[in-house]
Amino acid sequence: MWKMIQSVMKSVVQSVTRIMTQITTRRKKQDAEPGDDSPGRSIWMRLLFYASAMAAAGVSAALLANFVVMPILVRQGDLVEAPELIGRSIIEARNAAEGEGLKIRVDTERPDALLPPGHVLKQIPTSGVEIKRGRTIAVVLSSGFDVRAVPRLNGLPARQAQLEAEHAGLAVADLIEVHTALVARGLVIGTDPGAGSVVPAGTGVRILVSLGPTPIELAMPGLIGKTPEEARVIAEGLGLVVRSTTYERRRGRGSRQRDVVIVQDPAPGARVTEGESVVIRIGRG
Repeated sequence: MWKMIQSVMKSVVQSVTRIMTQITTRRKKQDAEPGDDSPGRSIWMRLLFYASAMAAAGVSAALLANFVVMPILVRQGDLVEAPELIGRSIIEARNAAEGEGLKIRVDTERPDALLPPGHVLKQIPTSGVEIKRGRTIAVVLSSGFDVRAVPRLNGLPARQAQLEAEHAGLAVADLIEVHTALVARGLVIGTDPGAGSVVPAGTGVRILVSLGPTPIELAMPGLIGKTPEEARVIAEGLGLVVRSTTYERRRGRGSRQRDVVIVQDPAPGARVTEGESVVIRIGRG
């Protein structure tokens, strides 16, 4: 900028010097001519000199204003620094921006654990960056700390409980099946975290599902030699289930024993639990 000013001033000096040199040369020529010493002519020459000097000064001033002063003023008038908006409410941010001749545009909102809802989390451009008046600063606002309450799922079927948790804005981290005599098989016993707990949105919840009472372990009774009806009554009396019955014709020594159990699985004395299946085979003579 200083070089530009020097260049303009140099041009002004050269112009004025050239005009004065021309006037001086012309005056010397006129002085050398005899009989031309009238006062009017001398006054005219001085007026011409002053007019030329003023014209040169005017041209110089115009050049200086056009190429130096105006660009500086225009550039300084159009550019402002973006104000610091982060942490301010949207109303405060808008007022601060408008005070600098700028506008505000809200791009989106996102959860934040520190800033209350409606406060600026992010701005583009950032504070301190030069920006033209009338331009827009884009901001992201806080929607606050997004939390959800764990719904009460106790007593619901497992699938329905999963849907209820997802509808509440939570995730199902795991389905854990446990034995209990207090809740029917297939129904929810409880959740972890428990019902009513306030947790961040999307938190995984573990759902506990009942498998019914804990099975009783016992020794498999001997069913060989029993009739099919006797075997079924004994097995079901212990909570066992006869799943399959096949018949087999026997010859020889055992042929006199008709319609009795000849094979069982599990074998007599094996450890079994309530609800377990038993397979028997019936022999016929």
